[in-house]
Amino acid sequence: MLKDKRGFLRVLEAVIAVLLVAGAVTIVLVKNSQTEDNSETVKQIQQIILEEISTNPELRASVLRGSQSDIEALNETISNLMPSEYNYEFKICPLNDICGLQNSPSYYTKGEIYADEVSITATLDIPPTDPKKLRLFMWINE
Repeated sequence: MLKDKRGFLRVLEAVIAVLLVAGAVTIVLVKNSQTEDNSETVKQIQQIILEEISTNPELRASVLRGSQSDIEALNETISNLMPSEYNYEFKICPLNDICGLQNSPSYYTKGEIYADEVSITATLDIPPTDPKKLRLFMWINE
């Protein structure tokens, strides 16, 4: 009779151990699946904004001139198109230069920072200038 109870206890212990392991695995999988992948959404938003800048003659000229008033006009356009849950920074650079953020990424966010760019080479409104690129950085507000 005592041997039967020991066998039953061992089976019960094994079942409990399997349930604990299965529960832990389930919790880990659920947490990993709940993290959203925003990269496609951000890419679409960036494409809309950069396309607006590259197809609008006034904004193209603003990128090429790069004066303070031009940067303010670009900033206003971008902020009007940017959803409120995202934050951004943009930078205008010569075409062959590396455009990076002014501050380190940890200054902005602990999440991911997405970047895309558009090249602006010429416009009929202003005299020929060196081509420029506008790089747009985006991240989720925290």
